[in-house]
Amino acid sequence: MKISVIIPTLNEELNIEKALQSVRKQEGSYEIYVVDGGSTDNTVALAERYAPVIKSNRGRATQMNAGARLCTGDILLFLHADTFLPDNAFREIRKRMKDNTVAGGSFYLAFDGDNFILKGVSFITRFNFRLFHFGDQCIFVRRNVFENLQGYKDMPIMEDYEFYKRLRGQGKVILLRMPVISSARRFIKKGILRQLLINKCVVLSYWAGIDIHTIKRFYDDLR
Repeated sequence: MKISVIIPTLNEELNIEKALQSVRKQEGSYEIYVVDGGSTDNTVALAERYAPVIKSNRGRATQMNAGARLCTGDILLFLHADTFLPDNAFREIRKRMKDNTVAGGSFYLAFDGDNFILKGVSFITRFNFRLFHFGDQCIFVRRNVFENLQGYKDMPIMEDYEFYKRLRGQGKVILLRMPVISSARRFIKKGILRQLLINKCVVLSYWAGIDIHTIKRFYDDLR
């Protein structure tokens, strides 16, 4: 099974090479598309050393959909630019996706910062609860399922959570028992407890049915 990796970027010069290197270490047939939303730093130049770079309108959902339209793989994998795959990630995906009832899935999440609260957050992602799955856990999906779902909705925030919710209606959604490593930079910059509180407020606001653009403005104001 060929795996297509889509990486949306915006000013990720500090992380993009490591993310791409983690893909290049994988086995078997794959392709990579970096979809840039208008970076003003060195992201594009660095990414072009490893993969084609597509220019897109800004917005993670828009960028991921743009990349997916070019893909030829059987499986689409959406990787954040500050998240890094374990070495045997593709092998495990192919193994589990041999089961035709599986529509897609994600990974455990770990952080590159050594903090007991972040370790607690990581531990929670080991459970396949509907409430705890977001894009930084590296969502993967069969291409035909993604097309049936018409991709990510054009949302300024929570597009990953919304997509994962719809994905569950297409078949089994699995959680691979290995961690992807995500940058702890947001938590370090804002303070771990403050960032966790912001994240929870965003999720609760979404559940409460608050307009998504209002949530985005609230999120940006607190960042």
